[in-house]
Amino acid sequence: MDQGIPLISIIVPVFNVEKYLRQCLDSVLRQTYQNLEIILVDDGSNDKSGEICDEYAEKYSNVFVIHKKNAGLGMARNTGLEHITGKYVTFVDSDDWLSSDLLEVLYNNLVSNNVDFCKSGFQRVKNDGTVVSVAKYKNEIFGGDRAKKELLPRIVGSSPSQHDGVEMAACAVLYNAEIIKFYGIRFPSERKLISEDLVFNIDYMQYANGACIIDAVSYNYRVNDNSLTRSYRPDRYKASAHFYSEMAKKLKNYGYDDMTMLRLKRIFFVYVRMSIAQETKKVSGLSSKQNRENIKAICNDLLLRNIIKSYPVNKLEFRQKMFLRLIKWKAVEVFHILAEAGVI
Repeated sequence: MDQGIPLISIIVPVFNVEKYLRQCLDSVLRQTYQNLEIILVDDGSNDKSGEICDEYAEKYSNVFVIHKKNAGLGMARNTGLEHITGKYVTFVDSDDWLSSDLLEVLYNNLVSNNVDFCKSGFQRVKNDGTVVSVAKYKNEIFGGDRAKKELLPRIVGSSPSQHDGVEMAACAVLYNAEIIKFYGIRFPSERKLISEDLVFNIDYMQYANGACIIDAVSYNYRVNDNSLTRSYRPDRYKASAHFYSEMAKKLKNYGYDDMTMLRLKRIFFVYVRMSIAQETKKVSGLSSKQNRENIKAICNDLLLRNIIKSYPVNKLEFRQKMFLRLIKWKAVEVFHILAEAGVI
């Protein structure tokens, strides 16, 4: 390892990704920033992922493996955090891959801007290489308290009148590991609270001395058939409502204003849409009657209806506006048709 530059720790949670793991790890090892420790957390894989991790650890002196009982992504990341020795840390999901300069670009911008958080853009890519979408940010610096006052609300979500949100994911971000260690910042379990990345970023940003986002697009998220709209979770809406309530309490405790709460409400609406979109026979395996009953229960939920009442719906774009109005009208049949057609 090069002692002339700080050590960066990379935490890679691994679970049943034998098809993609080598591409991920090779992309990490090819980084132009070379002073790295790579911590692979095998979260109870029952395919050959654990063997692949051991193979790389045996071959490369800066690759380390922890095998543990399955507990989910957040807990795997926390296990990695218990073992890091780097000054900085980043997270990579084991079915994704990096452009070769990602860490160098993140590090150079973090240091030159004297901040504790640096985030790049990303692209979503199918297995065949097709780019589904690209998130490219403009270069912005948020010095000192501006990180938690101005950037964090945008990480929570977009404002009612524009798409100014910044992806909440913990990937494609370089963090100051000393802050994480000193304040004991950890991920909650996604099995108890969805969007564990947002929780982590909210807590981290309270102590960060500045942040920046950059215009690089160097992280590749893999899009596969296990996406949220193709895998059924019966309690998705209940989990989303719980997430909203817990985040609202957390943000209020940190002193965030009503505009930040509106951003939280908007991301909640995204989760509501995902909850309705999964109510199809193809995804859920349930009868059309049961899908309709589930959609009806969502539309009748008092928390959701009260949130819509308090939200400036007219500021939204037409499609989003109509979605909330359909909920207000309890348009169950319309939602079912749209979900079956895959256009919601």
